This record gives sequence, structure tokens and C-alpha cells, in this order.
Amino acid sequence: MKKVMLSAAVCAMVFSANAEEVEVAEAVSASVFSSIYAGLGIGGSFFKTTLEGLDTMKANSFIGAFVIGGGKVFQNNAYLGGEFLIDFTKNRKKMGYLNDKSNLQMKGFRPQVDVKLGYATHHGVLGYGKFGCAWSKLSFCDGIHDYSKNKTSFVLGAGAEKIFCKKFSTSIEADYNFGFKLDNKETTGIKKIQANKGWTVRALAKYNIRY
Repeated sequence: MKKVMLSAAVCAMVFSANAEEVEVAEAVSASVFSSIYAGLGIGGSFFKTTLEGLDTMKANSFIGAFVIGGGKVFQNNAYLGGEFLIDFTKNRKKMGYLNDKSNLQMKGFRPQVDVKLGYATHHGVLGYGKFGCAWSKLSFCDGIHDYSKNKTSFVLGAGAEKIFCKKFSTSIEADYNFGFKLDNKETTGIKKIQANKGWTVRALAKYNIRY
């Protein structure tokens, strides 16, 4: 009788473990975050550009954003993904650094590529960190010649995303852009420019298509 009861207990434990594994696997496969997605958003950027020995130009502006990407949730609820994002804003211009005809202008179109790492909870929330590169264009005029330069900068950020129905989710995130430098070989009359350094904050609405 004891052997029968022991065997039954072992079978129950094995069945329970298998049921838990199946439940976890089903939850992972059903996660809306195992998907490709596209989305739109709004936010603000809080950047500054410093011209050595002259001035610091602050550029706080409203932005619109477009994003496409994809990711996967694994059985330990870890998340791995990647995305392409574009921030849009007005061109930013500052006049009169050297003379009345000089100006410095940052283009209001900033693409960005990121890798995302995170953790998905059973309550439909994804917390994530992200890192990648952004591209910016700087134009400088000294009153005689025009100079334009596309530069990359490192971006580090974090955010949280929440599911609201089977295909839609929203996220709030913040990125810190480390900016880029131009030396005297690429400018005229200015020893060094430290451009596009600062924060960007976004709220995004996404449409998800599960794998």
C-alpha cells in the first residue's frame, strides 16, 4: 500500500511539473511582446550644443516619433529585441557666432538604431533597457563657406511598455544621447563643437503582430 501511495505521489509531482512547464511555455508563446511592431509617438528633446570659447546653444523642442522593430520573450521571461526609430522636430538654428552672416544649424531629422534587453512580467508589462546609435546632421556657415557633416553618437536609454489589448501597447521611455564632437579640421573659426548632447523623452503607441 505504501508503495502504491508513493508511486501516486511521484506521478502527481511529475504531472504538476509538466503542467507548470506547459503553462510557462504557453504564456511565453502568447506574449504580445514576441512580435514585430510599428508605432507613433510624441515627446520632447532637451539638447545642447557647445562651441568652445563662444557659447552654448540649448535646443529644447517638441518631437514626433516613428518606430518599427521586433523582439522575442524567452521561457525565463527575458526579452531581446531591436528597432529602428526616427525623431522629427524643427530645424534648430543659432545666428551670429562669428558675424551677422554666420549660423549653426542642427537638422530636425534624427534616425536611431537600438538593441533592447528586458524582462516581461505575467501582468503584461515589459521593462527594458536600450543602447544604440543615432545619426545627426550639423550645418555651419561662416558667412562665406557652408559646411555640413553627418555624425553618429552613442545612445543609452530605458523604458516600460504595457499591453492594453491583444495587439496594442503603449510605452514611455527616455534616451540619453552622448552627442558628438567636431574639431578644427571640420569647422572654421571655432576650435571645437560638442553637439546634440542631452535627453529625449517619448510616449509611443504600438501595433503588435505576434509571431
